[in-house]
Amino acid sequence: MDKQVSHLKAVSYQEINELKDVMEKLSSWQEPLAILEHFFAFRAGPINKKQIIKEYYARAQLFHAFYEDYNHLVEVGDKAVQEMNRAKKIDLTKKLG
Repeated sequence: MDKQVSHLKAVSYQEINELKDVMEKLSSWQEPLAILEHFFAFRAGPINKKQIIKEYYARAQLFHAFYEDYNHLVEVGDKAVQEMNRAKKIDLTKKLG
């Protein structure tokens, strides 16, 4: 009976930290996005059009900043994952026995 050879990819601690950093940056948007969600939430009762017009520009700027940062972080995260997928494989049978 042949032993089944197990291969693991060598992922550096730096690569893991870089991906963790990307995820932390993405999660940092939770609070600003909650503000946007509140702004765009359905409102019961009369709508104050003047107030909405005043707030619209600021919210649009916030969304634009998020959109740019989000796209950049997704690109960086994808590259990090691709690098991890291309990582050198380690033969566990040589390490263990």
